[in-house]
Amino acid sequence: MIKTIIIFVVLIVASEICSFAATIAIIKAKNLVIFNEAITAFRTNCNARFVEYDMEDKDERGEQITKKIAADKPDMVFVLGTKAALVARKNIKDIPVIFSMVFNPENYDLNADNISGIAMEIPVVVQLRTLKSIVPKISKVGVIYNPKKTNRLIDEAMVLSKELGFTLVTAKVDSKEDVTRALRAFAEGIDAFWMLSDPSVWSKESFETVLQFTIDKRVPFLAYSKAMVQAGALVSLAINYSSIGQQACTMANKISQGTPVKQMKIVPPIGLELSFNMNTARLIGFTEIATNAVTFAANEGYKISVEQ
Repeated sequence: MIKTIIIFVVLIVASEICSFAATIAIIKAKNLVIFNEAITAFRTNCNARFVEYDMEDKDERGEQITKKIAADKPDMVFVLGTKAALVARKNIKDIPVIFSMVFNPENYDLNADNISGIAMEIPVVVQLRTLKSIVPKISKVGVIYNPKKTNRLIDEAMVLSKELGFTLVTAKVDSKEDVTRALRAFAEGIDAFWMLSDPSVWSKESFETVLQFTIDKRVPFLAYSKAMVQAGALVSLAINYSSIGQQACTMANKISQGTPVKQMKIVPPIGLELSFNMNTARLIGFTEIATNAVTFAANEGYKISVEQ
């Protein structure tokens, strides 16, 4: 009987030890719905104890939070947003850091031995292959870009466009206010418009200007967010933010199992979502998008959504 009790107690203690979870600090740059979606998925999928912080878009608060985390020494840190990633890189040196929701992370030197993460950038080849699959007969694709921000992506797209069999027609801008002028570059006609994700180019006003241009010219518009399709763009290939949280959790699990952070490359997002707008398709005479988009999404394993 005593032996049975001892075994029972040992099993209880062992169970408690096995269920002991790592502590993960979460820092979001500000309180955004997309950040919260990723955090919810991260917390749901990861077996850990969490301490969550909001920088409230304030650099000084970010300094305070990261210095506290550096002193508290949790097992890992998950950060969301460029500001959070930069202040974590500055102040957290000996704790693994996973970043997400950062556009063009190569521009921010996020390559310390304790930092890796998920870029908020769908690879150019994936974007252009999506456009070609949905609009197979294109010969000229227009794009507006800021060379100070996305010149590397355009260089890559120039090479890929030749491989995919179309010409990339580019228009350079320095700011959002230049977008209307930039449309003159497409005076000789384009078969589709590709929207690069770049906050220095796009605002509500510049998006609406290009949207109206594509509808007037009956040109398919590949945007980078579902919200833009809901606003009238023909199609988007976009990041699913819950998938970002799940992907970050997978990285966290690898680190907790012994994979050194410095061996983990910065990776593109997975679990993409393809959306298209049937009302816009009817307006521009492109109703075949339904068949093309559904077939392509099924082949690629993308989630799909339709706006009517």
